[in-house]
Amino acid sequence: GKGPKGDPLSDAALIEEFRNHAKFGNRAKDKENQGNRKLTALVSGSDRIVDTLRRAFDKHYRDGESEADIWIAFIEVPPTIDESTTRIHSAKELAEKCGLPEPNKFYHEVVFEWAIPEKYLVHEVSLQTLMERGLQGHRFLQPCAEVRRYTAGEFQQQGPWEIGVTLGFFARNFGARAPLNWISHQLFYDCVRVKILDEDAVRLKYAHGDTKIVDFQYFCDLDDGIHTSLYDWWLSDIDFFLDHQEFKEWRDVM
Repeated sequence: GKGPKGDPLSDAALIEEFRNHAKFGNRAKDKENQGNRKLTALVSGSDRIVDTLRRAFDKHYRDGESEADIWIAFIEVPPTIDESTTRIHSAKELAEKCGLPEPNKFYHEVVFEWAIPEKYLVHEVSLQTLMERGLQGHRFLQPCAEVRRYTAGEFQQQGPWEIGVTLGFFARNFGARAPLNWISHQLFYDCVRVKILDEDAVRLKYAHGDTKIVDFQYFCDLDDGIHTSLYDWWLSDIDFFLDHQEFKEWRDVM
């Protein structure tokens, strides 16, 4: 972007910056157009993990940026925050004001003016670290809709507990300090829409179009699989390791 600091944008300036921001996000693939991109005063965030990863891998494989320089940050903005003073904006509303043809494409995106305040930062991890931990970049090089369809197809072939384990293993790539529960569930909800029909039935609509009716035990089993993968098979081992290291340091001092 243009820099981490600046005066609050006027309504007109905000609209113009977002128009350029939207062009940047939907840029053409050819190298000639990539060289003519305009820097903007906006920083975007998404509540979809698939979109976020696809954008990160795009920067590396399409734009040639070093994986060590591409960072994914997880933020949490308290719901009571005044968005006008925080300078955070709904991308969908800005797209509507700009008269963009498909504003709903921006439904899951927000934009900050200049930079995301550090006080909202929960965790960050580089693309290099994710790749070193085994996250497969080729899975996220297709359009987001295709990634969601493919992943949903895999989920459909598994039981809820197995899906939970898969989600937990995926979240582990982001590190023990990451919002693991959110990452696990968000990958599922990126790919499967859920609608409660009554007190005993829930409809799952997979991204590739198929549907399935399940009961609420399905989600208990899903959560159990996530918990098993994250806590029983992973974080408990990390806690033991850290406790053991602390004991060894104490013993050495004694």
